[in-house]
Amino acid sequence: MLQEIFDLERTWREGPDSGESDEYEQIYVTAFLLFLTGDPADSCRLYGAKFRTSDMDLGIGFDAQAIFGAGRHETLRWLAENGYTDECAHLSEWLLYAEDPRIEDWARQVRDYFYSPNGVLLLDQL
Repeated sequence: MLQEIFDLERTWREGPDSGESDEYEQIYVTAFLLFLTGDPADSCRLYGAKFRTSDMDLGIGFDAQAIFGAGRHETLRWLAENGYTDECAHLSEWLLYAEDPRIEDWARQVRDYFYSPNGVLLLDQL
């Protein structure tokens, strides 16, 4: 279900009707939930949202750290073993030069952003 929601959100974001909506956080929440699931097969889906999108805001705002829910080595191994050699090479290089914040720190920051008392999800419920 998370995969389907993510795909629907990406389609909406890349479509002509997304416009200036306040509903832009859903894809990031869903990406974080997929990250927490830790299935390396989701790495292609998440990679596409970051690096193969027609939506500039999504390409810039989507954190590449979300791709590595299964772990660095597990994700890269899955990509290599399943024929995604270009993605594997690109992410390997990204890990060498661009991992800031580190994946573990990023996950804590995102969790705090969405689920802390001052987080987006809880503020919306006030």
